[in-house]
Amino acid sequence: ERIAEIERANVTLPWAESARLIEAISPELDAATPEQRVRVELVRLRNLALSGEYPAGIERTEALLKQPMAAELRLRALNLGVNMAANSGDFPHAFNWLKQGLALAPAAGTESANFLGMASYLYSSVGENQTALQFAHRAMLLVKNSDDLRRYCLAWSDLALAQDNAGLLAEAEHSRRQQLQACTEAADPVFVANAQVTLGDLLHKQGRSAEGLRWLRTGLAGFQRAGYVGGQNENRLDLAEMLLASGGDRAVAEALLAAVLGEFEQRMDWSNLQRARRGQSRAAELRGDWAESVRLLKLVDAAGQQQMQVAKARQMAFLQVEFQSQFKDQQITLLEKDQAIARLQTRAAERRQLVLVLGLLAVLVIVALLLSFLRRTRADRRRYRWLSEHDGLTGLYNHQHARALGEAAFQAARHQQRPFVAVTADVDYFKQINDRCGHAVGDQVLRRLGGWLSEVFAAHGVIGRSGGEEFSLFLNCDRAGAEQLIGTLRKRLETVRHAGHSVNVTLSFGLCQARPDEPGIDRLLRESDLAMYKAKQRGRDRVVDASELAAGHDGRGGLVVVGTGIELGRHISERSLTEIRRAERVFCLADAFALAMVMEMRPDTISLSGYYAEGRDRRETYREMTAAIMAEVLSGVQVCAVFYGHPGVFAQVPHAVIAAAREHGVAARMEPAISAEACLYADLGIDPGDSGVQSIEATQFLVCDHLLDCSCLVLLWQVALSGDLSCTRFEADVAGIQALVDKLRRWYPLDHQVILYEAAVLPIQKYRAEQLPLGALPGAQYQEFTTLVIPPLRRPRREAPTVAAGAVDA
Repeated sequence: ERIAEIERANVTLPWAESARLIEAISPELDAATPEQRVRVELVRLRNLALSGEYPAGIERTEALLKQPMAAELRLRALNLGVNMAANSGDFPHAFNWLKQGLALAPAAGTESANFLGMASYLYSSVGENQTALQFAHRAMLLVKNSDDLRRYCLAWSDLALAQDNAGLLAEAEHSRRQQLQACTEAADPVFVANAQVTLGDLLHKQGRSAEGLRWLRTGLAGFQRAGYVGGQNENRLDLAEMLLASGGDRAVAEALLAAVLGEFEQRMDWSNLQRARRGQSRAAELRGDWAESVRLLKLVDAAGQQQMQVAKARQMAFLQVEFQSQFKDQQITLLEKDQAIARLQTRAAERRQLVLVLGLLAVLVIVALLLSFLRRTRADRRRYRWLSEHDGLTGLYNHQHARALGEAAFQAARHQQRPFVAVTADVDYFKQINDRCGHAVGDQVLRRLGGWLSEVFAAHGVIGRSGGEEFSLFLNCDRAGAEQLIGTLRKRLETVRHAGHSVNVTLSFGLCQARPDEPGIDRLLRESDLAMYKAKQRGRDRVVDASELAAGHDGRGGLVVVGTGIELGRHISERSLTEIRRAERVFCLADAFALAMVMEMRPDTISLSGYYAEGRDRRETYREMTAAIMAEVLSGVQVCAVFYGHPGVFAQVPHAVIAAAREHGVAARMEPAISAEACLYADLGIDPGDSGVQSIEATQFLVCDHLLDCSCLVLLWQVALSGDLSCTRFEADVAGIQALVDKLRRWYPLDHQVILYEAAVLPIQKYRAEQLPLGALPGAQYQEFTTLVIPPLRRPRREAPTVAAGAVDA
């Protein structure tokens, strides 16, 4: 636990804090496991990298790699080593370790994503931009569906760097913004600052220097808090260059250049030293000191010569490692071929000797084997035939064989004009038995049921296990006889005790008797299966005759509309769950996760999402949904319609279908649920009673003459669909957002801070509460369900209360 705390501190706090924790635990590391000691050493290596002590870090990496360790830990060590070697110009080490890591990556799982990102960085440094992009995309695919937020953060950083080096500035800017969001959620201060700094540089490259300067200054503060020396120095250099290029404060720029020059000279960082000298020369030129500018340009040239040597060394190391790898692969291939030839020659000689010996024994052995084989074949055929026809757990016929025997029994009964009944039986709450008591207890329940079914029904027909907890019975009797046998079985059922658990077993039955003109058992199975499901809906542990279903409904249909709430599994009420289970027909319009949860309870659920279509008027879609639900309600069945969130908030279909049902005299009601507005008050810590609330749909606000009270909290819903009078869009439109901003300017200044809010849908998600100026809304990102929260511009005036004569304190 303490080592895990050190690892968390290493990525979420300044590196000195994790160094302090390592020093505190060092006296106890002798009692740690080898793997734990390796994990602590990896934190030490990362601290050396963050503090710029690359030679010491490379030396310790070499020592660590000589120790045995798991593939994931070795890949982390190689990743740190490649990073420090590349930053210090030790390219032979960097590319050799890179090749080792790429060979190890397939065995390291998602840990390989970070290393693929490092490979992308190193290949970019030698001009292999396409290969770098491929590595970065592979790393992103590995972590895309991972729960590891920090790996997701690093993958965005690597992809943005590869895109920047390849000249894809717009794509790189998008990736840097994604990195900033992911690294903020991962609480990694170093890579948050890295995202801010590189985003500023990208904005500068695209001519947006003022915005870029703000990001650079924010990133510098972040690097200072994290104690990352290398990042601070390069950030100061970027900031100085941008100030000089954009006509900013020259004195600040010169001070920044002077602060980092010595560090670059000491580290012989020729690339950054060349940039710093060039910046000093430009500053001298701007202040009119031409002699000093020329002198500094000569130093720029000298640093450039050194940088060319470094680039050549890097390229040579890359090419040498590539050549050695290809040469080694060729040598290994040749050796493998030689060894294969030698093995074949040895094997041929051994086989010749064996043939001579076996030839003498073959005649006697073959005779004995044939006799034994014939005996075993006969027994195996009997055993395999039994296994192919029976269920191994219950001993009953399997589905295919039971169906074949049932068809034969039906044809015989039809020929002799005898009654015939098909029965489908299903164990009640079997999934709960498995979940609560374990699969071993569930298997024991099925074994005992197999015995009880054989005792009661074997003399009257064919019994088979259809799969899971479902059984099929084909009986040579009429429906009354079938119900009598089922009653005998229900009396025979006993409590099953196994592995310390006691389980009371009940079954739901559906039966269907054959008609005189019945051609086969297909209808019988289908109707008995539907009758069994009806028994489940009516409360389980009962028998339903298919003839009851054919007689139709009693015309007393009903409708209840329920909501799933916003967050999957946590917001839905027990009352709503009960309504879903007890309904005869269930409709659902919700996100994929909520739909899957409802369908797990009710596999016969009808999804309404299929009515949506790209470019189609949603009003027509809502009318068709309403008609589909009403068709079932008016047919006399009990209907439950399930909708996402609160079914009565910003939802047309629930209100429309309830009104239609009541117009036809059908009982209809709505169960309340948790809405996005309820989540908003909880997540943002807002009490609507403080200032009052105006809550309006965004498009309605645009087209209607609403007046806003700036002293109230204002909520504008479905902002992404602002201005969509055609009701066909599902995504945000910049023109619609701009129109919304233009109208809001009547009441609010453009710099008024607003919030874009999105409630969390899954327990692992965090709600979105992005604060930004009103004027920045057209450039923001939106989901279909994004809500605009406008805090009060001024506090409401409170009039002094008046007390009537004779009033008494309440």
